[in-house]
Amino acid sequence: MSSKLILPRIRKVLRLLTFFAFVLPSWLAGPTVADEANDQAYDLDLYTSAIPPYVTKDAQGVLIGSLVPVVDSFIQSHGLTARATLLPWSAAFRRTVANPTSLLYPVDRTTAREDQFLWIKPLVTTNYYLYGLKDAVDPNVTLADVIASGALVSCTANSIQCEILRQNGVPDANILRIEGASISRRLTLMVAERNYYTVYDPAVFAYLTVSQRLPSDELIQLEKVGEMTSYLAASKDMPAELLRKLGQPAQH
Repeated sequence: MSSKLILPRIRKVLRLLTFFAFVLPSWLAGPTVADEANDQAYDLDLYTSAIPPYVTKDAQGVLIGSLVPVVDSFIQSHGLTARATLLPWSAAFRRTVANPTSLLYPVDRTTAREDQFLWIKPLVTTNYYLYGLKDAVDPNVTLADVIASGALVSCTANSIQCEILRQNGVPDANILRIEGASISRRLTLMVAERNYYTVYDPAVFAYLTVSQRLPSDELIQLEKVGEMTSYLAASKDMPAELLRKLGQPAQH
C-alpha cells in the first residue's frame, strides 16, 4: 500500500486515540468536585482571612485551623450552606459590609465596629502582648514607659493591634503602621533596629515563627496590652429569614 494512503490513516487513528484519552475518563468519572461546587447554590457567602493557627490553608488549598470546624459546624447545624472564601483581611471586611448574605470570621468586636456588623457567635478570646527587641529593651519595660520614651511601636495597618495601641494612649505619631505587614516583615524591621516594639497575639506569633522558621528568640514578650473576643459576624443588612435560621432576631 502506498505511503500516501497509510500516513493519513495513521494520523486519523492518532487523533481518535488522543480524543478518547482526554474525554473518555471525564465521561466515566462524572462531574468533578469543583464542577459540583460551582453548580451548587449556597445560602451564604463566608469570608475569612489567613490568621493561623485560627484560619489558614493547607498545601491542597483546603481551609484548616482551630476555628474552621467550629464555624462550619455552626452553619451546618442551622441547616444552611456557605461558600467559604479566603481573602486579605481588608477585602474580606469590605465584602461582608457590601454583601447582605455574607458572614465574616474571625472579627474582633470593638466599639468602632459595633454598628458595622451583626454579632452572631463568639469564637475565641485573644490576648495581645507588647513585644520588644531582645538585648535592646528592658525586660521589665511597660507600655507606659514606651509612651514616655517616645519610641515607635509597629502594627499592621488597619488592624486591631493599632486600635489597641490607640486605646492605650500611644500617640498616632508613635504608631508605625505597616501596610499588609507580615510577622516576618515586622521582625525584620525590628532586628534592623527600625523600631524596638510591636504587638502580637502570642498564639499567632508562636505558630508563624515556627512555620516560617523565623528567629523567635530575637523578641521578648513584655506586658499584656489588650484582650479581644473574636466573633462570627454577619452583614448588618442580612435578610430577616437568614437571621431567623441563624437563631438571631430580625433587625429593625
